Amino acid sequence: MNKKIILVALILFSSFIFSCDVGTYKESNKKSDLVIAVIYKTLDEAWFEEESEAAKNKALEMGAKDVITIDAKMNPDVYLSALDNLITQKVNGILICVPDQKLSKITVDRCKKSNIAVIACDDPLTDDENNYLAPFVGIDSNQIGIDMTNLLVDYLETNKRLTDLKSSGLLLMSMNSVSSCIPRTEGQLETFTNRIPNFPKENIFQSQYNGQSEKSFYSAASTITTNKNIKNWFVLSANEAGTIGAIKALEQSNLTENAVVVGLGGYMATDEFQKENSTIIASAYISATEVGQIAAKELMENLLFNKKIPDKYLVKDKIITKDNYKNLLLK
Repeated sequence: MNKKIILVALILFSSFIFSCDVGTYKESNKKSDLVIAVIYKTLDEAWFEEESEAAKNKALEMGAKDVITIDAKMNPDVYLSALDNLITQKVNGILICVPDQKLSKITVDRCKKSNIAVIACDDPLTDDENNYLAPFVGIDSNQIGIDMTNLLVDYLETNKRLTDLKSSGLLLMSMNSVSSCIPRTEGQLETFTNRIPNFPKENIFQSQYNGQSEKSFYSAASTITTNKNIKNWFVLSANEAGTIGAIKALEQSNLTENAVVVGLGGYMATDEFQKENSTIIASAYISATEVGQIAAKELMENLLFNKKIPDKYLVKDKIITKDNYKNLLLK
């Protein structure tokens, strides 16, 4: 008799569990009317184009009804107008890369007021003390700067490129206006000076730009042309657009033959590696697709299941060279 009672109880309990699982599944399906948006400071750069597409596809795959993609065109007015339009449309969540971090607080305040979930991508939304105002998905900036520089110095030492320091210069393409980029340059500068302590400090230059290749070109060209004593340029940058601009500036001054460049991003390096000679010896590759997918996944899981979004998610880099890029990327 007792065995029969236990058996009935187990059947009833199993039925209850099953009904709960089905209920949860149905509840998630009811939210397939979710509309999210992705706003990037520019879609002219390959990185943001790839990332936005990956985020859109991931959100749709997870059940979003629609994904609205907006190019802020590096213009704060365009950005704020787009943000207001999305709030009016009552979107459920937004992935944001602001064109100017000074817009962080107003962005978070407006979205909170309208109960819109927000994740900052690539560039965090911060207050005046650089404290995060919203969850952030980006890259491990300081470590990437360290990795890039170690590879550069290893190459210079192995190939005996440090014999004439007086006519050699380190060019750091920097974005001090973007808080997430500052640690990249700090990692580069600290690592380089620690490993080559006798490198002339007056031959270390930081050229500022806004993340776009055109601005990088003009900034690098100005530094190069005003320091004609430098014949051997070693270049590191805060993103791939900075690398592109610096190389074009070196080409304009006919200084590419003795230049050594380590890129950041990888989407330019794959073409360069196919050339017999290139100024780019390596690149710290980061997957824009991975950043976009992770950001979209975290946002959708928050909206669908009320899962807490991590305060910070940092994507790691991997160094690609002419010898290994096919195995690491093209598979």
